[in-house]
Amino acid sequence: MGDADTVRRVPLEIFNEGDVGLINEIFTPDFVEHVTSPGFPEGRAGLRAFVLGMRQAFPDFRYEVLAQVDDGDLHVLYVQASGTMTGDFMAIPATGLSATWLEMHMARMRGGWIVEHWAVLDQLGMLQQLGVLPAV
Repeated sequence: MGDADTVRRVPLEIFNEGDVGLINEIFTPDFVEHVTSPGFPEGRAGLRAFVLGMRQAFPDFRYEVLAQVDDGDLHVLYVQASGTMTGDFMAIPATGLSATWLEMHMARMRGGWIVEHWAVLDQLGMLQQLGVLPAV
């Protein structure tokens, strides 16, 4: 399995299927997450807690990979996320509403392992659709 396939396993298997056991198989022990998620630990433990919390709050959560670009050790995924918020998440009470939003993720690979991750998310659009923020 190549690096591009490994990166795709994050949205498709870890998030969509909830297979958090894969985290220890594809992320280095010293993995660095560059996306701030208040209330979550760093590294693999933080990713595991985030995935589990996200799947609890959005039981129908799904990622769809729209595009992937690879450049050496950097791999970029453009994804569409969707789900219905039926549970509390990151201090936001459940709204019962559904949302669909876009995200861009970049991972740096080393020796078949993910060592770093960055992301840009349409949080404004997501929060508006969930009724947390007013639409403009």
